Amino acid sequence: MALRLNLYHEVLKAKALKRRDPLKLSIYGLSVIAALCASWYLVQLMRMYGLNDELTNVKAEFDKIEPAAKAAKKREEDMSGNSLASSYLEKRIEGRFYWAPILSDIMQVVPREVQITRMAGDVSGEGLRRCLITIDGLSAGTDPRRVAEDLRTAIAERFAANYKNVTSTFKTLEDGTELVMLDGKQLSTATFAINIQLNTGEEKPIAPLRKKK
Repeated sequence: MALRLNLYHEVLKAKALKRRDPLKLSIYGLSVIAALCASWYLVQLMRMYGLNDELTNVKAEFDKIEPAAKAAKKREEDMSGNSLASSYLEKRIEGRFYWAPILSDIMQVVPREVQITRMAGDVSGEGLRRCLITIDGLSAGTDPRRVAEDLRTAIAERFAANYKNVTSTFKTLEDGTELVMLDGKQLSTATFAINIQLNTGEEKPIAPLRKKK
């Protein structure tokens, strides 16, 4: 009967256990996970460095254009203020009252028998303007009072064609104490003062009141 001795039995057993050691497998797995985490961290770190560089460049560019932006904003504010002032002046000019047409209308209806000695005017209101005109003068003729009355009527008719709520009334009408020469004739006179009132423009609409809910 033959006898065999395996002196490497323990060695082989140890190698087999070493190959199947769970701790070693765990270490290998953890090593792989650690390597992946390290790679992810490096990728994120590089990305962060890239974002920091981009932020630095953007900030530098912003610092360059910030003075120009402030200057542009200030200029915009100045231009806005000038625009408002210009708009206000334009509205004032468009809405101002012109005396020239009124004077022209009066001169066109004044006959040669009348001499205007004084004229005054006043305008009030915004949008709808109320105008008050006072005309003092001297009329001459065989019936100077009638000449003054014709002038008052002619003024009222002339203004009624272009203005609203026209009234023309005598403030005073008196016989004169002096005679005047007209066409080689001595004529009696009368002194008068005519008050003229008229409206021009349009009344500004009143904004409707909002009802509270």
